[in-house]
Amino acid sequence: MRRRTGILLLMMMLIYLLLPGETAFASSSVKVTLPDFKVSLNGMVIENSYRQYPLIVYKGISYFPMTYYDSRFMGLESVWNSGTGLTIVKSDVNWEYCQHESSVKNNNVYTARVAPFKITVNGKGIDNSSEEYPLLLFRNVTYFPLTWRFAVDEFGWEYSFDENNGLLVNSSAGSAAAGQLTLPIVDREIGGKGAFTMAGDYFYYEGAGGKIYQVPVSNPSESREVYQLPLNYSAYFDCTYVLSSLQTDNGKAILKYHTGGATMGSDHLVWLREDGSSLVIDNGYSALKIYDKYTIRVAHGCPAYPNNLQLKETGTSEYVNVGDPDTCFGFFIVSEGEGKSARTSHDLYLIDDEIYVLGYSDHYNNDNPANTTGIYRVNINSNETVRLCPEEAADFKIIDEQIYFTDRHQHLYRVPLGGGQAELLLDKAVGLYEVLRGKVYYSLVEDNQLYTIGSEDAINPGGKLNKLEVQNGYLLAIFDKESESLYKMMIINSEGKVLYKTIEDVLLVRIENGKVVFVKDN
Repeated sequence: MRRRTGILLLMMMLIYLLLPGETAFASSSVKVTLPDFKVSLNGMVIENSYRQYPLIVYKGISYFPMTYYDSRFMGLESVWNSGTGLTIVKSDVNWEYCQHESSVKNNNVYTARVAPFKITVNGKGIDNSSEEYPLLLFRNVTYFPLTWRFAVDEFGWEYSFDENNGLLVNSSAGSAAAGQLTLPIVDREIGGKGAFTMAGDYFYYEGAGGKIYQVPVSNPSESREVYQLPLNYSAYFDCTYVLSSLQTDNGKAILKYHTGGATMGSDHLVWLREDGSSLVIDNGYSALKIYDKYTIRVAHGCPAYPNNLQLKETGTSEYVNVGDPDTCFGFFIVSEGEGKSARTSHDLYLIDDEIYVLGYSDHYNNDNPANTTGIYRVNINSNETVRLCPEEAADFKIIDEQIYFTDRHQHLYRVPLGGGQAELLLDKAVGLYEVLRGKVYYSLVEDNQLYTIGSEDAINPGGKLNKLEVQNGYLLAIFDKESESLYKMMIINSEGKVLYKTIEDVLLVRIENGKVVFVKDN
């Protein structure tokens, strides 16, 4: 089971600290009391009498509970590790308030303990044994003193006290609120998580029993089944559900799975529509893109063959072939001696009446005598087929009237949408790459870390990049949870500034209307 958490942009959540009993060894006990004055946090009046984790007072200083929700409500994050102890960082994002209520009224006086483990705040070590106001353990939760040093200097909070208003504490993370949601994505028997994606106003995920569910982002408790995966029977009569993937393409949730053998089997593409219905859009082997007026398709045969680019107008049932009939589309083909090797490509774009796709033509020899795969533009009305640049291309993406692509060595290039001589951007093997406002972000195959052209320093040193994409004008980077880096997800704006970074392990993120929602990987 995993816990998901929803969250709001430009700011973030942080700090859960319910320390296991075995980590708390003998430490000095101290007397603490409940506040006898009014306490308000970010405008919320805190009721301490029946609160499971009330604020407490020690030596005249108020102490704040670093529970999962309380800390994130105040714009903090924390992580506990038996080797490194407690790490706390300022996140600058606020979650919505979550009340911790108890059915038993609190006493006025209690005993707490001085926290005995290692503590790091914003990268600085804290010698808790020598602190005048040390961090405390109360009800197995770490409590921080609201001294000027921590509340103001480290956390950036504003606070004041007077007899009429009591203690007023406000974090500087802003007015945005965040929530938390949970998606029961299945854990596969072969390892890893089941399929999941977000499209429109919904999450889609694979649950137990091969069922695909749709969940409103606004109300994650209202899930409904929208598809049942078929069983996959092995030669040993051990049946499991077919392996599936979910992706968002042009705003549509697309389910993909395979049945049968590698050669005689078939891929199945299913459009999961927002009304809960589903539509099978393709069977076989192909690359396919659905647009409002047309669906474009590349047939992936084995071996690769020419005249395989197809077009279907919305509302009709039959595809028609388009483009040069002597060109093989949708493959990266490499000549090897007297033979050729090929791998499929799913890079397809329809812009106005032009399709952009990889192509290989034996009679291409104008600017490059060697036959290579290139990027082609195909007019759907005239069938005119034009190679856009002489450089070899193994994959490509179109961003802001520019085409970015890599060759067989995974070197990165750029060429205008209209074509011409390509510009070599990077002569190292590139893994993932994206572009935001002309700024190129990429990972290197040799270390899988995130970089930007113009700087040799990794953006998140030690972070192994799992996912890189642009959403609504922001760059999203998700790092592997086993990475050496502290941060596992970052959001970067169009100016290259890191707006939000979290130490949480993250599977999926959505940025929309100034809000961030993410699914945690626990």
